[in-house]
Amino acid sequence: MTDTATVTNAPPAAGQLTVEVWTDLGCPWCYLGSHRLRHAMNRAGAAGITLTLRSFELDPDASAEPMTIPEIFTRKHGLPIQAAVQAEAAMQAQAAAEGLPFSTDRLHANSLDVHRVLQLANRHGAGTVFFETVQKRYFAGETNPYDHASLTEVAVEVGLDGDEVRAVLASDSYAQQVRRDERRARELGVTGVPFVLLGQRFAVAGAQSIDAYAQAISRARESRS
Repeated sequence: MTDTATVTNAPPAAGQLTVEVWTDLGCPWCYLGSHRLRHAMNRAGAAGITLTLRSFELDPDASAEPMTIPEIFTRKHGLPIQAAVQAEAAMQAQAAAEGLPFSTDRLHANSLDVHRVLQLANRHGAGTVFFETVQKRYFAGETNPYDHASLTEVAVEVGLDGDEVRAVLASDSYAQQVRRDERRARELGVTGVPFVLLGQRFAVAGAQSIDAYAQAISRARESRS
């Protein structure tokens, strides 16, 4: 997402439209989709929207040991390395067309710890800015979020207490909150991300265009009038 819309993880005020987004760190379509959604929110008037990010692990069985993206493609999908490289190049071109950095040298690992810190950040009203920051830097190749020190550095930068973040990462704290988000996703029939729920009524699956997100926001608002 871009930096221009104001969002909060606080309980929605009267008249606010709630927008919940199930997402995962390493999902490139989540990265692109969130960028488009934020533009749509800006167009629609972000001051009237309460945005909350929800946890969803696309690869919950991934190793905690980082691997390259082509290695993951080959191991998980049985694709040859060259096919994985070509897929990454196509995503890089798509991101560049939308003004987003996209490194093909980034690593992939289990994202549970990132989600646990997201849950901590949500509790402090900083979930959106934390996740946006760490995801953009991850895709830009500027940070390794699977390294606890690097993840903590980003969390502190957006206002979280470093000692609290380190304590969370040294334990299993907030894992239950991650599972709660994922249970709710299953109840909603979610099988992939990004998945957007507007006003607890209107669902948008997949990375849609800015226009499609703007139309969904407009429809959700009209339904309340």
